[in-house]
Amino acid sequence: MTSPGDAAPVKPPPSFSPGVARASSTSRYSTHASQRRDSVQSLDSNHVDQSVGPSPPPLSATTELPIRSASPYARSLRSSTPQLNRSSLGSPDGGRFEGAEDVRSLITRSFSPVVGVYASVDTDDLVHEKGFPGGFWGLIRPFGENVPGKIVIRDSVGSSRGWEDYGVRFVDLGGQARYPPDATPGQPPPLTQIDEALTKDLEAAENPLARTLRPKDLAGASTISPLYNDFLHQLLSIPSATPHETFRHPVASVIAISSRNTSPLETLRQLYADTTNGDRRLPEWIHPEYLRYYVLVHDEDRDDIAESTKLYDQMKRHFGLHCHLLRLRSNQCVVTDDDSVEVPECEWVSPAERLSGSAEPLVDLDMDGHLYLFESDVMAIKAFVRELVAQSVIPFMENRVAVWNDQVASRRRGISGRFMSMSRRWAGFGSSSRSSLTGSAGGVSGNYDGARGFYRPDAPEAVLRKMADFAFMLRDWKLAASTYELIRSDYANDKAWKYHAGVHEMCAISLLLNPVSMPAKTKLGDIDQMLDTACYSYHTRCSDVPNALRCLTLAVELLKSRGGLATESAARWAMRAMDLGLVGSIGQVLLSERISACYASRPPLPGVRWGARYRKAGMWSVLAADLWLQLGQPSLASACLEEAEHLYASVLDRNEGIFPMPEMQVFVDNLRHTIQVEFLEARGLNTQESLDAVPPMDTQETSEKLDKRQHRRSLVVNPLESGIQDLADNEDRPDDDFERA
Repeated sequence: MTSPGDAAPVKPPPSFSPGVARASSTSRYSTHASQRRDSVQSLDSNHVDQSVGPSPPPLSATTELPIRSASPYARSLRSSTPQLNRSSLGSPDGGRFEGAEDVRSLITRSFSPVVGVYASVDTDDLVHEKGFPGGFWGLIRPFGENVPGKIVIRDSVGSSRGWEDYGVRFVDLGGQARYPPDATPGQPPPLTQIDEALTKDLEAAENPLARTLRPKDLAGASTISPLYNDFLHQLLSIPSATPHETFRHPVASVIAISSRNTSPLETLRQLYADTTNGDRRLPEWIHPEYLRYYVLVHDEDRDDIAESTKLYDQMKRHFGLHCHLLRLRSNQCVVTDDDSVEVPECEWVSPAERLSGSAEPLVDLDMDGHLYLFESDVMAIKAFVRELVAQSVIPFMENRVAVWNDQVASRRRGISGRFMSMSRRWAGFGSSSRSSLTGSAGGVSGNYDGARGFYRPDAPEAVLRKMADFAFMLRDWKLAASTYELIRSDYANDKAWKYHAGVHEMCAISLLLNPVSMPAKTKLGDIDQMLDTACYSYHTRCSDVPNALRCLTLAVELLKSRGGLATESAARWAMRAMDLGLVGSIGQVLLSERISACYASRPPLPGVRWGARYRKAGMWSVLAADLWLQLGQPSLASACLEEAEHLYASVLDRNEGIFPMPEMQVFVDNLRHTIQVEFLEARGLNTQESLDAVPPMDTQETSEKLDKRQHRRSLVVNPLESGIQDLADNEDRPDDDFERA
């Protein structure tokens, strides 16, 4: 047994190989009873210099990374593109995204590096005393989504750029459930969970969406509705740790012990062994050699800081410089304390967590239903997260990308690499001896295991995919796109269809995220081809509906942010998602609104009346209103209908609500009448006595609409369907000819 006070050096165990180194989210629209306290000031980044290398053993000269500056602010920033600002420092759920940069920031933040957390029992017990049921992982999870200060990242050509909205995702490696989470028998699929969560939000009594929204807030060309924002967050929060992409594979892991531990060094070894070849070992398609970061949690209220400092120095001598001393108070903080700070909400909460209620905090009368920390604890956790990301995780990823680019990717790009690839494809030269064992299921190269559906982590195809994903998470989209392009043919040759779909999807997203490469009309055709290939492979060959929907949804938002011809392409991909049945009833309405927003963002050409798509936008807004009416949401239907009238009025130069064709006018009048009746029923008023205030309908649908039934009937399926059909038949006519129809 080794005590913290031992000064004798302790050798690491033989198993240590050097290798290669929402607390509450029930409703995103609910308002708190009390105002959120002032945020803690940004932290200074004056940390000690640290070199990056393998974790437990002593750092060797062959694997040691170059030492970075103590403060990333000291390095010069050279950037030819504007920075992507985050809409809020906390969770953006309370706000509304107003521009394309916020949508791009949302997408890039969804592909953040994953950091595993494995804490000892004594550490979790200390955190439980502070009132956090999730243990050490639940304590630091909300603070990783937004790293304080500016994070400076070097790209593949050596230039640096600072990011204000960088973050990481902490995942639990030591909880009861395994990571990646296994499919629970009887659990609905992820997209069904998303639809159920959205339905739960709509049915909430305190939901502000139940009130009438202004049309520009719901389906405007430059805004995102709160419900669609929630849909995007849930879609991008699905726990999708799969072999074909490494975005959800841990880049590093935090191994934590507390000052209460009686045998700290042995506990650290045991925790490391558990994640390497023990019970907490990750699946074989995840590379086990990731960065280890060791944390000593000191109890400020009960333990001696001198003893903890001595133990911390021992940890740095034996396990390297990837260590941190985190000083926390073990007493529970309540709102009545002078220095209490409310814990921020988790932004990335999976649909399963929202439905199960595990993301909600424990309700305490003294805490007003929310969790609080002492201000000193908040400052200490933010300093820990910043040091972890800025001085360990980012340099580790930069080094791995540089090594893989030099040792693997450069050879594949050279003449010899291309020759060997062609030889392996057409003549079978250079293939591994395992190809004779795997047979036709193993692919031509022999590296793909068709029976189990993945490449080994050390195979060149897997290394290149990991390198491209690392470059994407470091926001070096040019290198990421070129690497995805490099391995597309290999996956097609091996018939690894999910890998094939993934690289096409991410190659298109990388090109669209790169602000330097503004795709022209010809390049948009190439991007459409990539998206079509990815969607076909995901949906038809692999039956992977969540990834197919993610691919099309991200394409819609990124193409819409480009403007011009790309907005029409975005609308077509949203229609594809609806045609394939990838979304539920609420998703159909939300995509209809986004199609309307895509067309509405296409203004007419300067000086002329033609070139706009306001009539198409109005038609899809009318369809969205009818779909909202089917779901029993008259307020949202009214907002969509008002937006449609406004769009048509901008084309016809007439008052809103006036349409040139009689069939269209009858249909819209009946739709407006039905919405008014639904409002009366929702307010519990006597419908028959209030009909005097409602204009009469021109059809025999009045009596049917007055029935209080559970499932509303769509106006599109009645004889007035010709009104919508006329809209569809005339949507391709120029706007200046529409008035003469």
